[in-house]
Amino acid sequence: MRIDPSIAALRGNRAPQRQAQAAMKVACDDWRAEKGVAQALAEFENFGTGAALEDCPLLEDIFTGQGAAEQLMSALVSHFCAALSGNWLGHPPFRNGYDGRASTILLGKTGRAQMLLQAREPGTFEYPCATFSDALRYDATLAGSASARILRIHGPRELVSFSEEPITLRAGVRLAFDCSSEMLIAETVETRLVTLRLLQVGAPPQPGREYCRETGRLLHQSSGSLATSRKEMMVTLLGRMECTKAPPVLSRLARDEHDESLRWQAVRECLALDTAQGFTLLCQIARDMEDGLSDPAGALRAQLLETHPQLRELETQ
Repeated sequence: MRIDPSIAALRGNRAPQRQAQAAMKVACDDWRAEKGVAQALAEFENFGTGAALEDCPLLEDIFTGQGAAEQLMSALVSHFCAALSGNWLGHPPFRNGYDGRASTILLGKTGRAQMLLQAREPGTFEYPCATFSDALRYDATLAGSASARILRIHGPRELVSFSEEPITLRAGVRLAFDCSSEMLIAETVETRLVTLRLLQVGAPPQPGREYCRETGRLLHQSSGSLATSRKEMMVTLLGRMECTKAPPVLSRLARDEHDESLRWQAVRECLALDTAQGFTLLCQIARDMEDGLSDPAGALRAQLLETHPQLRELETQ
């Protein structure tokens, strides 16, 4: 494998890399210090505490008006291009990711708010599933063009119907979404689509939901909280480890926790590890009409009884 001499040299002397990163930090600080940027970021902090967008006039202008979003990103590009021209191994100090279809840069995160820059590659994309989360979202399209749809869900949580609104995305388009019931899908991207995005999650966030677009059925539910997601992973790990001491703990989680996504995962793993204890727990939840999990628990109970009639002996326990 060929290694460029300038990269190989870093093995023996890391000072150039440290200098490059110092230059990236200076570029970031200079961008944040610009008058318009500093004011917008101050409002972004306020937005992160739960303030409405209309209470943040500069931020509102960026995501609903014309020109302000472009100026914000033009300043960012100007500072970092100048820094990278002399430090071409430098990495801008932002979290970023690329999945083959889209690249995303996290420009800022504070409290309940995030600001991201996303570029979606040209191509045609299919969306067999639709995902909804507890967040408000504002998009400012900066460049590119795409044929897209806004999906809106209607009906009960377990089985929904969809309405669709076709739209064209291009530079200057400004959109706002309630992500709990609306989703934007870019089906055909003609030229690379670049979007500045602002998010504000709920407090506390309700579970995220994934539906089959063909049937409208709920396929998956996950916690909207990162801390709760970690607990879900721990619960799942107990199940995969076939931990025989876990069912009583899982049963308490399912009864005492407030997050429905975590509770549901605990019920599922309890069922897998100890059928009797898990099914008794499931029946208790299904019978409690004030429990938010009563409907899905009842549906799962009916499904299990149809497949395994012998479980009826446990229903009265």
